[in-house]
Amino acid sequence: MYNISRKDVVFKKEDANHLSFNSPFPSGDEYVDKGRALLYEGNNNEGIVFVHGLGNRNFEYLKYYPENLAKHGYTAIMPTLPYHFERMPKDKKISFLSGTSVDIEKRFYQSVTDLLSCVDYLESIGMKKIHIMGFSFGGMISTIAKAIDNRIDKGVFIVSGGNFLYITWKSTATKVLRVRYEDGGSCSIEKCHELHQSFDQEAENFSSLDDLNNLPNCFRYDPSLFAKMIDPSKVLMINAIFDPFIPSKSSKDLWNKMGHPKRYRLPSGHLTSHLWFKKFILKKTIDFLE
Repeated sequence: MYNISRKDVVFKKEDANHLSFNSPFPSGDEYVDKGRALLYEGNNNEGIVFVHGLGNRNFEYLKYYPENLAKHGYTAIMPTLPYHFERMPKDKKISFLSGTSVDIEKRFYQSVTDLLSCVDYLESIGMKKIHIMGFSFGGMISTIAKAIDNRIDKGVFIVSGGNFLYITWKSTATKVLRVRYEDGGSCSIEKCHELHQSFDQEAENFSSLDDLNNLPNCFRYDPSLFAKMIDPSKVLMINAIFDPFIPSKSSKDLWNKMGHPKRYRLPSGHLTSHLWFKKFILKKTIDFLE
């Protein structure tokens, strides 16, 4: 699971800005399991892991954040998530959220342990304080990473949320996923509602990774399950009021379960949050980290 050993992970510097590493939670596909990351070196002793969102169209424009964080002194590492870009299986394209909840669960384990490997790397090059920042889906994975690794000091979660009841059945980004669930008979909105009747109580009771063994697969990768393990004073959330990808109930659920951390709500949609407010997001992030 998330606590798999990372002692054999080795980072190699391909050039000044590109790193490669072996994923600690291998999928069995050599292309997926060769981790890659961009490195932006700053001039202070604080590092930050920046995590991009779901899909293959957001990597380039999101470089804006680690590039500018480095200009403010932070050494930023931006890993490529499994099943994205060059980490896609060679012979077929597989969406991160395709397949069953068991398949998705394994991809979360791999993604989170990849992020923790990046934390290891920043620590190995002398970073004394390490933060994490995630955009959209990257914020979900970052939430889990921060919850289970107390080396991560502050977390910044942009247009992100939790509770897969809302994400799966209300988000425009997961339409294909819910059609697949219903066509395959593995889930339906009625089954999901019934299963999630216990979610709030399970999240309240959750206290260690050992508890995951007694939970349904789809609970095990839900950021809202992990939220209470995070100190809200160490979190900044920025959400979009008109977000069709992260429903308002989803972002509010994560915010509530995290204990109401500092939050800004932008008058924008999901993608326009970056297009219209990237300077605002960057400024508030730097203010928060400092």
